Amino acid sequence: MSAVIDTIVPVFGLIALGYLAGWSDYVSDAATKGLPEFVFRIAMPLMLFRTIGQARFPEVPPTRVLAAFLGAAVGVWLIMAVAAYLLRRSQADAASLSMGATFSNSVMLGIPISLSHFGPEAAPYVALIVLTDTPFLWLLATTHLALSEGTGEKGLAALFKPIVYRLVTNPIIVGCSAGLAWNLLGLSMPPLADRMVSMLAAAAIPGALVTMGLALNSYSLTGQGAVVLVMTVLKLLLMPALAYAFAIALGLPATAVAVVTLLAAMPVGGNAYLFAAAYKREEAAVSGAIALSTPLALATLALLLLWLPGR
Repeated sequence: MSAVIDTIVPVFGLIALGYLAGWSDYVSDAATKGLPEFVFRIAMPLMLFRTIGQARFPEVPPTRVLAAFLGAAVGVWLIMAVAAYLLRRSQADAASLSMGATFSNSVMLGIPISLSHFGPEAAPYVALIVLTDTPFLWLLATTHLALSEGTGEKGLAALFKPIVYRLVTNPIIVGCSAGLAWNLLGLSMPPLADRMVSMLAAAAIPGALVTMGLALNSYSLTGQGAVVLVMTVLKLLLMPALAYAFAIALGLPATAVAVVTLLAAMPVGGNAYLFAAAYKREEAAVSGAIALSTPLALATLALLLLWLPGR
């Protein structure tokens, strides 16, 4: 219990601090925009680069880890697509709703909780999922949208091109990829450079959590009650249950099972809203799912961490 409290209270305390700072206008709009850029363009990529670059990779086939996590995502995706039909939404709208029901807040919330609760041995599994789930779910959502709208070959290319560019220029993906390459090459960093990177990396997790709190002020629960509730239940309850079942069935080691399950249990991530806004599909519903799932995750993640083995 004490380990869970030590993990959850500081994490959600910093999120609450960021939310209150934004809600009360204690920080300026310039700071609200500047802090996320510092965290996600400098601090977080360097933290991931350093952590992954120094990590010891276990002898677990990465395909099994990804099969557990992405298998759960695909299962929930299909269920949300059926639910969208029952809720009288088009399949074009269902692409955004399924994205909302499956895209985890892995970076701002999943990384801090995973590393603080399970330790450095969680880093390779976290990196593998972070590197893969963003391109996989964006491509899945784009394909779903394109097929539902009957988009032709030229239209498909027009849809995919900006996504590919977004992914290859994403600082988080670049940081993970560079750290993985550094690790595989067996390189070491000069002490002074390592100290500089370490100092910047130390700002990543608290900065990300405060940033998340600030961002919550821009999401709203107004309207869309039924669809928001369905997305939230699927994201916080069904997806981690499926991920755990797949991880056990695939014979993953305990730390891998814990990380796969925990990342699947994260609340709805901001990328889901970016997709909805980019294609003007169900922005209000996805925004509401972020606003509802994030505070509820305080309870669901605490219960999950009590059950999962810590370090």
